[in-house]
Amino acid sequence: MKHEGKIALVTGGTRGIGKAISLRLAQDGADIILNFKSDATTAEETAQEIRDLGRRVWVFQADMRDDKAIRGLTKTINEEVGQLDILVHNAAFGTMGSILRMGLFSWRAAMDINVTALLLLAQQLTPLLKVQGGHIIGLSSIGADMTFSEYANIGVSKAAMEALCRYLAYELAPLGIHTNAVSAGPIKTRAIDWFKYPHAVDNYATTKSPLSRMGTPNDLCGIVSFLCTPDADWILGQTIRADGGISMGEDFMDWLSDEERATEEAIKAKKRK
Repeated sequence: MKHEGKIALVTGGTRGIGKAISLRLAQDGADIILNFKSDATTAEETAQEIRDLGRRVWVFQADMRDDKAIRGLTKTINEEVGQLDILVHNAAFGTMGSILRMGLFSWRAAMDINVTALLLLAQQLTPLLKVQGGHIIGLSSIGADMTFSEYANIGVSKAAMEALCRYLAYELAPLGIHTNAVSAGPIKTRAIDWFKYPHAVDNYATTKSPLSRMGTPNDLCGIVSFLCTPDADWILGQTIRADGGISMGEDFMDWLSDEERATEEAIKAKKRK
């Protein structure tokens, strides 16, 4: 297995995208350090799924907004685990709303969790990551370089995280540590409920993607696993976009009137016959 003998830390790794990544890395041979904020029950359920795969698992609670909690987490990893080969920063926070009405609490929380937490983890875990040549992966969003209504709080912080990944890649490469980011399009998780109209996000994704569907956590976990292998060693400081083709461009058919669209559908139906 490609990650046999490796140990991976996945922040926010007990549900949604983080859980999918944790399970995929475990399936590919890694032992897993699960980080969660508050839901111990869900964390233990995910841990058991990893044990069922025959992998070792450690479960540590730490709020990624709390720098003291992060220091406690990294201290525990150093003392109780003593090895780390993969760091996946998946934990995230964001508040939907107009940038002109964005409160400083929400703004700072997004920056703390999405950006500063990764900085602190990288600083404090580099001594372990450099031992065998580790990998750092940041989970981002296409909202980092595309604009979506009421998404500024998340999008700006994710853009900052992508920039941080580039600088980490530059500084840590001489130590044998590879850093990249994965930018996701809309993924069907509970986070979609943050949007005022979740169904509109689903409609957007299925309309804009040539695959005609929204993404799932499983669409991302294989990319993360690949980036943590020697096959990806020449990929450094990059943001890999995984959005089902949403950002490729516009389909002008989307802008037809209802009457014109009905005519086009009739033409397509006739051709299929």
